[in-house]
Amino acid sequence: MCGILGGINTSFDERSVASLHARGPDQSSLVTEPVPGFGAVTLGQTRLNVVDREDIALPVRIAGNTILFNGEIYNHHELRRELETHGWLFQTTTDTEVALASYLHWGADCLQRFNGMFAMAVWDGRRFFCARDRMGQKPLFYRYNDRRFEFASEVKAFHDLEFVSQDVFDLLEFCVNEHTLFRDVLALRPGHYLIYDLHRGTCDTRAYWDIEHQVGQKITDEQEAVDGLIELLEDSVRLRMRADVPVSMFLAGGLDSSLIATLSGVDEVFTCQFDEFKETINEERYVRDLAGKIGFRVNMVRPTKGEFFEDLAKLAYHLEMPTGSFSVFPLYRLAQAASDSGYKVVLSGEGADELFCGYARNEFLLASGVPQESVKERHYASMLRRYHGSSLDRFCRMASRSGLTGAASLKMFLAEHWSERRSTLENICYVESRVFLQPLLQMADRMTMAHGVEGRCPFLDHRVVEFAFSLDDSLRYRDGVGKWIVYQALSKLLPADSLVLHRNVKDGLPTPVNLWMQGRHTFDRKHWNALMTAECIKSLIGRADEVVAEKTARRADVMPAAPIVPTAPIASMGGSV
Repeated sequence: MCGILGGINTSFDERSVASLHARGPDQSSLVTEPVPGFGAVTLGQTRLNVVDREDIALPVRIAGNTILFNGEIYNHHELRRELETHGWLFQTTTDTEVALASYLHWGADCLQRFNGMFAMAVWDGRRFFCARDRMGQKPLFYRYNDRRFEFASEVKAFHDLEFVSQDVFDLLEFCVNEHTLFRDVLALRPGHYLIYDLHRGTCDTRAYWDIEHQVGQKITDEQEAVDGLIELLEDSVRLRMRADVPVSMFLAGGLDSSLIATLSGVDEVFTCQFDEFKETINEERYVRDLAGKIGFRVNMVRPTKGEFFEDLAKLAYHLEMPTGSFSVFPLYRLAQAASDSGYKVVLSGEGADELFCGYARNEFLLASGVPQESVKERHYASMLRRYHGSSLDRFCRMASRSGLTGAASLKMFLAEHWSERRSTLENICYVESRVFLQPLLQMADRMTMAHGVEGRCPFLDHRVVEFAFSLDDSLRYRDGVGKWIVYQALSKLLPADSLVLHRNVKDGLPTPVNLWMQGRHTFDRKHWNALMTAECIKSLIGRADEVVAEKTARRADVMPAAPIVPTAPIASMGGSV
C-alpha cells in the first residue's frame, strides 16, 4: 500500500510527498528527471511494506519504464509464474513489479487479469498510463492542461487548491465519479484507465470494466448459488489473507463481517461499541457470541464524545471531502486501535449490502404493496411517505439526501444508471454498487490509511460482484428480506443457535454525533455534512497559514516549501458552507 504522485511539469515537492506519509510510512521517494523539449517528469511515492517487508529501490523500473503503485494485486503470485514462463525476470517479490511487467506484456488488457484494489501510473518516456481498480477502492486524482499533467493519491498533495461548489455534491452530499470539491481536480472513475500523451498534449479516459457487461445466464438453483457464494468468498478471503504481516479484521455483529470472520480464521478482531447505544444497538453481544463459536480475541473499541471533538480536525484532514456519513469517526478509531496493536492489514465486510440488496429501504421498494404495521414500518415511517410511484421515482424518494425536493434532481442524475433491461432489484443493486458505495469506500480508505492500515474487502472481489449479478432476484431478496443468500451461506457454516442468525435488524455503524452536538438522537446528515465541509476548508487554510510562515522563513535562508493557497474567499467555497 502506498501514496503516489507524479506527472509532467508539476509543482510537487518533498512537502507533497510528506502529505502522503500516512499512506506509506515505511519508505518514500521523489525523483525529477528532464524530458528534452517538454520540461521534466516527477515521480513520487510513499510505501507501506505489506508485501515484501524489506525496503526496495523506488521507484520500481523495468527497462526504462517506471511504475508508481498504490494497493494490492492479490493474485500476483499466479501472474508472476505466468510471466516467468514468458521470460520475465524479477528483482523483488512485490506485486508492484508484477503489475509493471504485466502492463509491459499485455498492455491495458493486464487490468482484466488483476484481482485487487489499486491505483497505478506507468511512465514510458512519452506518456502516462494511469488506472484504478474496478470498484474504486483506491483513489486517484488528476488535473491537466496541454503542457502540464499531475496525479496523486490524495488531493492534499496538489498545490494551489481552491474549493468550488458542485451540484452533484449538493444533491448527494458526497462526491462521485470524476467530481471533486476542488477546481480543475478530477477523480479517475472506478474501472477506468487514463492515458496522458505528452507529445499530443491529450488526456483520454476509457472504461475497462462494468458490472452490467458481465451478466450471463441467471443462476436459479438455491444449493448451487449458496455453495457458489461460499466457494468464491473462501477464495477471495484466501487471497486477501496474503501478506507478510499479521492480518486482523473489523467485525460488527451482522451477517456480512460475521461471514468473513468465519471464513478467514483471524486470531483477533476489532469491534466498535458506543456506550450511548448499549441498550439499543448492542454489537458486543453478537460479536462475543461469535467469538465463542469460532474462536478469536475481541478488541472492543469504545469511542467517546471527548475523542470525537479531539479527532474532528483530523477526520477532515484525512477525508478531504465529506461523505455524508457519521461512520467516519468510529472507522478512524477502529483503524487507530488496529494500528496500535501492530496490524497493517484488516479485512472488512463492505459491499455486501449493495450487492445482495441488504438495505432496509429496499424492503419497502420491492414490496408488492404498502407494508403492514410493524416495528420496522414504524422505524422507517418517514421513508414510507416516499413509497408510491415508479421504481426509479420511489428509489430516488427513498435515497434523496435533501428530502422529496431533491428526488427530481436525483432522478435526472441516476437515469443513465437505471435500465429497463434490468429488474427493479437489479437496478437498485447496480446503482448502490456503482454510485452509493463510492463514498463508503472513500471513507474506509481514508480512515484506515490515516493510520497506515490497509483495509481489504472480500465481498468486492470482482468475481463475487459478477456472481451477485448473475443470481436470480429471489436468491438475493426473499420473503421481504434482503441478503437471503448471505444468510443461507452463514447458516451453513455456523451452529443454529448463533445469535447473528437470529438478528432481525442491523444498523450500519451508527454514531451518536447528534446526541453529542445537539442533545438529541435525531439523524440530521445535512448539518453534519456542512460541519465536515467547513472543517475541510479550515484544514486547507491551516496548511496555507503554514506556507506563509515558511515563505517568511525562506527570506531568512531557511528551507522553502511550495504554497497551497486557496484562491477563493470562504463565502464562495464548498456547496454546504
